[in-house]
Amino acid sequence: MQKHRHFSFHELLHFITDRLHLNENTVILLLAAVVGIIGGFGAIGFRELIGLIQTIALGNHENILVTVSALPWYKKLLLPVIGGLVVGPLIYYFGKETRGHGVPEVMEAVALRGGKIRSRVMFLKAFVSAVTIGTGGSVGREGPIVQIGSSLGSTLGQLLKVSRQRQKILVACGAAAGIAATFNAPLAGVLFSVEIILGNYAILTLMPLILSSVLATIVGRWYFGNVPAFEIPHYSLVSAWEIGPYIVLGIASGVVALAFIKVLYSLEDLADKIPLKDWIKTPIIFSLIGFMVIFFPHIYGVGYDTITPVLKGEIIWYMLLLLVPIKMLATSISLAAGGSGGIFAPSLFIGAVFGGFFGTIMHFLFPEVVLNSGAYAVVGMSAVVAGATHAPITAFLVIFEMTGDYKLILPLMIGSILASAVASSRLKDSIYTMKLSRRGVDVSRGMEVSIMQATMVSDVMRQSMVVLHQATGFHDLLQKVIKANEACYYVVDDDKSYQGSFSIHDVKEIINEQSLAGLVVAKDLVSLTISPYILESATLAQCMRKFSMYDVEELPVVENETSMKLVGKVSRRDIITIYDREILRQGTLGLKYIQSKLPEKLPQQSYVDLPDGFEINLFTISGPLEGKTLQELDVRHKYGVTVIAINRRGERGEREVIIPEPNSVLKRGYILVVIGKISDLKKFKKLFHLMS
Repeated sequence: MQKHRHFSFHELLHFITDRLHLNENTVILLLAAVVGIIGGFGAIGFRELIGLIQTIALGNHENILVTVSALPWYKKLLLPVIGGLVVGPLIYYFGKETRGHGVPEVMEAVALRGGKIRSRVMFLKAFVSAVTIGTGGSVGREGPIVQIGSSLGSTLGQLLKVSRQRQKILVACGAAAGIAATFNAPLAGVLFSVEIILGNYAILTLMPLILSSVLATIVGRWYFGNVPAFEIPHYSLVSAWEIGPYIVLGIASGVVALAFIKVLYSLEDLADKIPLKDWIKTPIIFSLIGFMVIFFPHIYGVGYDTITPVLKGEIIWYMLLLLVPIKMLATSISLAAGGSGGIFAPSLFIGAVFGGFFGTIMHFLFPEVVLNSGAYAVVGMSAVVAGATHAPITAFLVIFEMTGDYKLILPLMIGSILASAVASSRLKDSIYTMKLSRRGVDVSRGMEVSIMQATMVSDVMRQSMVVLHQATGFHDLLQKVIKANEACYYVVDDDKSYQGSFSIHDVKEIINEQSLAGLVVAKDLVSLTISPYILESATLAQCMRKFSMYDVEELPVVENETSMKLVGKVSRRDIITIYDREILRQGTLGLKYIQSKLPEKLPQQSYVDLPDGFEINLFTISGPLEGKTLQELDVRHKYGVTVIAINRRGERGEREVIIPEPNSVLKRGYILVVIGKISDLKKFKKLFHLMS
């Protein structure tokens, strides 16, 4: 009886593409449409989940500010703690990448992992964020929606095994869909993904983003109705003189945005120093949110119920002033404690109350020029978001679409540009990229630089080295030097503290001075030269800067600058080896073209992107492949894969990469760098029981 073959999603996509003669651009547009529709429903589902949690916690999810204000004090205090008891263990044990505001994790996935995000993220992020917001965490829903939508796009890309570039686009489509559906703002969805997630304005990238955003907006309007996120009076620019106060507001908002970033990450650092497990910290620190909610119910959850009256000029000036630092603290505490939620809505909140306060003061000083504080609240929202995210175009477009008021477009643009300029001039990182920079990841400079900044010296260093006590006599020292034949020798004291190093050339100079040889000890040799060192907690980027500064081939590694305990050594070769390995692990093929015969105007080297359906895998030799030569195996013809390099341990124990020859014998522990179709690589791995 003939068995029916089951097609994988990947094979089905190729079958449909071939049958319908679809080109690559059409395929990506179809996938973007799917992501847009699913992302729109994902945003709906997430907002409904928040409503459900709020209903369970408060009794309803309508008019949160009034409901929370009416609660007894002990409920205001306990609700965030209960939320922390649920959220803390879930994040700690099942998905640490769901902690925090979500957008940096998406940016990192796009920049470093080709857009790969674990599929579980969309479900866990939705639940922990909904619980955080529903029980009083002072965070936004936009960051989680971006991460959920991006995870949807990534999961679809992984199921269909699309190329890295396509996967990045699908991730960005998911982010655009989430923003567009939740804000009823298709343009803002596109610009958010372009300006923050991708940083790429290419037309081939814009087309799928626009389609995804539009379809998600249609889904959102079908469910929520075609109404702006905030319904406000129709404000306008009263006179040309009013541009002056808006310019001041833009500059001041940039300073407020800087303060928000500083407070957020300072409290995260403070929380990290608390000597408790993260899942225990969360409910304990969340009790501070409950305490703040007792006096300021405005900070409960997303805060849109407070923003609306602020935009209408209905909240008194001193309350607006108080809410600026209170909201900063509440959001920062919520995230520092390990909660899950976004910073976009808190930025809107802070911008609205600060702009409202500023507008009230301007109205008091210049009543004929400034008629209503609400207009300044609108511009303040845009300006603080622009200052915090360093994305001014997204900021004023999202506010324009959220309010539906075109008459304020000039103040919105001026305020956003100025706030972004002020914030970026004082701080290189935005509120999103700061989180990544603190991990050593620089998304603006790509994967290669980020590897150097994210890898620690302790990951690379070797402990095999010749170490001498500082009192070692010259005769014993000379015997060890002759026997070891190393480039550098390291000297320590009784406490194993590093005293310095010397080379064989230093020893030769002493040998020529016969009168001194009998008097010299190891410590005397290290005083002859400068002895640089590197901390084991330093990054490879810092290590390479030290190499270039001192022009040495290896550096001793010390524990810290207090103890100066010698723990290992690191060489230029070690760093280059791990850099090459990590680049290969990321799936980037780093084969240099030798271009000596090409025109001078071409670059000296370039890199090759892998074709669709191909990957580079690293396999560790064991079992059936041991003792075989590549010629015997004939892997290219028999299995459809090609071995492009072998990573092995050299004679001195260091790792080295060699180009394989037909008679190269494979030994246990060698790492094969193999390129081929994904399906062929899987068969090859399974057949020879290889480990990745």
